[in-house]
Amino acid sequence: MSQTNLFIARHGQTEYNRTQRIQGRGIDEPLNELGRLQAKAVGKALQEIHIDAVFSSSLKRAVQTAVIATSAMNLPLQSYSSLDEMDFGLIEGHPMADITDEIELLHNRWKGGDTHFALEGGESPQAVLKRALSQIEKIVQEHRGQTIFMALHGRLIRILMAHWMGYGLADMHRIDHQNGALYHLCLKDEKAEVVYMNKTDHLSDIIPAGPQLSK
Repeated sequence: MSQTNLFIARHGQTEYNRTQRIQGRGIDEPLNELGRLQAKAVGKALQEIHIDAVFSSSLKRAVQTAVIATSAMNLPLQSYSSLDEMDFGLIEGHPMADITDEIELLHNRWKGGDTHFALEGGESPQAVLKRALSQIEKIVQEHRGQTIFMALHGRLIRILMAHWMGYGLADMHRIDHQNGALYHLCLKDEKAEVVYMNKTDHLSDIIPAGPQLSK
């Protein structure tokens, strides 16, 4: 039985993260200075691991994270729009403080089990899982028995990890994520074994004081 190792990093910080504005599929924001440092720290954390293939979404913040983190590996980056962050529709780009009602609505509907629900112009968790999981399963099939690195997004990571861990999407809020955090899974056939989640010790020297943003 071949085992495929999958390492996932949440992208580094952007100004949208820093200023607590909703950043989904329609916001293509680059990393800020702290985000680039976080991406470098991800690379340092992976330096003793032999990575065979590198992937990211098509969005700048994930592409830049992957490029910076794997700069010493001499591997081509493969980017896919199917791995993009969830589209949050009409609330994208807005300060979170201005859309508390919409955020509460999403949280309540999803936590209540209505994971097909989406705001106007946006995607549901089920739709995101379908597009992203299909792409990842294809990648894993093509790299069976190898070690893969992906730079992805916070909500997408919550969706994928909730699926792999058997929580169900209604419980995806149980998955923690921070900018630059790492996840490690061992994939065997249809089963996923989680080695660690939301690993951040590699960021300890660069995380500023104060609360960490998770959106």
